[in-house]
Amino acid sequence: MKILLLLMVLAATAPVQSAAGHGNGIQWYPGTVRQAFAEAKKSGKPVFLYWGAVWCPPCNQLKATLFKNLAFIQKTRLFVPVYLDGDTEAAQKLGEQFGVLGYPTLMLFTPEGEEITRLPGGMSLDLYPQMLDLALAKTRPVATLVRDILDNGRNPSNEEWHMLAYYSWEQDGGKALGERDLAGVLKILSDRVPANLPKEKARLSAQYLSALAAREEPPGKREAGDAVKRLQQLLASREFSRDNFSFVIHEPDVLIPRITQAGSKDRKMLMSAWKQALDLLQQDSSLGPAQKLSVYAGRIHWLKTAGKKVPNDLRKEIRQAVSQARSKLTDGHERIAVNYAAYGLLKASGQLALAEQLINEEMAAGSNNQYWMLVLADLAAESGDEAEALNWYAKAWETATGAATKIQWGSYYIRQLTEQTPDDDAKIIEVSKELFSQLEKQKAPFHGRSKRALERVFKALNAWAQVSSPAELIEIKGAFINTCLPFGKEAMERCEFIMKAS
Repeated sequence: MKILLLLMVLAATAPVQSAAGHGNGIQWYPGTVRQAFAEAKKSGKPVFLYWGAVWCPPCNQLKATLFKNLAFIQKTRLFVPVYLDGDTEAAQKLGEQFGVLGYPTLMLFTPEGEEITRLPGGMSLDLYPQMLDLALAKTRPVATLVRDILDNGRNPSNEEWHMLAYYSWEQDGGKALGERDLAGVLKILSDRVPANLPKEKARLSAQYLSALAAREEPPGKREAGDAVKRLQQLLASREFSRDNFSFVIHEPDVLIPRITQAGSKDRKMLMSAWKQALDLLQQDSSLGPAQKLSVYAGRIHWLKTAGKKVPNDLRKEIRQAVSQARSKLTDGHERIAVNYAAYGLLKASGQLALAEQLINEEMAAGSNNQYWMLVLADLAAESGDEAEALNWYAKAWETATGAATKIQWGSYYIRQLTEQTPDDDAKIIEVSKELFSQLEKQKAPFHGRSKRALERVFKALNAWAQVSSPAELIEIKGAFINTCLPFGKEAMERCEFIMKAS
């Protein structure tokens, strides 16, 4: 893993997408990823790699904010900046080698190809140039820091603590942790941060609490008590709450029920503190339009934790906030990000008709339609109209462009067919075979997100075969094998694994 990426020797031939539309101020490297790492080694510059997709709302949020930030743009001049679109040829194989799981992912590498760190989305813009500075200062990679702290008892420098605190642990894919438990590692790190680094301590503590909430095993009594104290300290600080924006917005209904009892003094205290933190964020003038809408989503999560419905006055306030945010849009990338946030907010507040109207308006404007079709499918399913949902899944699949997106959208469609129309064997076989025909046009279709999408396909098909004729599944698997065979032995082994998905 030391030289994580002998990408120069691996099949790293995915072309880098044109810089147009992906942050025009950043001078994206025009060649392949392999060539970019060769250039980095030659020039001694570290690599800044952005992995994304044109339809992805959080990616568009980055393009509308971070990639237009002058300080960040200037700092990237000291790197070899690479944009890798997940739909380009062999991109998913590269993504698998990098260990990236979702869009967007921001990564920094040494000139020799060793991963230094991964940057999370949603940070204050002034923090990103600081993280680039750490890479330029040849700070030790996060994976090395974790081993040094946990195995060798070595204390990091203040700069290294900063990098650990602002590492994208959720997108790590096990690169820095190996087999270690995420919650356990984050607890150790947050406990060891020096007292003179309160922001870093709060950041790691928030990430520990998030991992604790997501962990399958519920916290014990002592663990829950410790979590209550950590959360109280974090919410008591306006600065800490702003610095952990995503945590404060998304975690109340997940975390509070896990660490407190209903009606307890601790729960009442934390609910009051969380509400105050959300109120302060609502007043924060530094938030962008999508983030301002997200604060309302946090308030809805808070109401859910309290066992309350969204009141009519809040729904009205949400409608006004959505209208105001949409009226000021001038940038295409920001438009996608804001409308996605607005849609989610209207849906979460029970205003489904307005959510559908918003997306239909975006569809009419031709804005990101291949993604909005999936959104309309989700909305129809939420409304209980299964036939309409299936219709939109079909349209999304037919309209999708890009190799990996076509497979991903197709996996959603096949899953819906097997669940909603399990007796329509002919249609399920037809769509499955058509999906496999798309694989034949690609260079490495059995990797990364595409592999996971195909696993979802066969998970759905294997379940469907329990109520349909096994002969139909055998026919589909035969078609899949015929697609896999020309790719060689290694691909065939992957295909066999994919077909066993259950």
